[in-house]
Amino acid sequence: MSGPVPAGGSLNVRSYGGFFLVVVIPIVHATGGFFILDFLLSGNYTWGRTLRTFVLFMSNLVLAYEFVYRDLQARHTDWSDQRLLKSVLTYSVFPFCVGMAGLVLLVVATRLMK
Repeated sequence: MSGPVPAGGSLNVRSYGGFFLVVVIPIVHATGGFFILDFLLSGNYTWGRTLRTFVLFMSNLVLAYEFVYRDLQARHTDWSDQRLLKSVLTYSVFPFCVGMAGLVLLVVATRLMK
């Protein structure tokens, strides 16, 4: 019998982990915070829009848990829970709040321009 065949030329996704963690995840969370606050402030609560916003919120939660917390927990087994929590706050919660603040600044700026 033959042994396992190595995959030739496959890309290692973990090698792009730093880029994904530092660039992609904060952009997705900031965008999510912007659009979720837009929904809450708009007053246009239709079923379709409510469902889309709920799915966006849940996807942000899954992204924060699976791709930040659990990925860092698997890669850095020596890190304490406190350090993992700080990483989730840095890469997920803070950008989410920045997206919300961006919408607030945009609303204030457009009201001042009128």
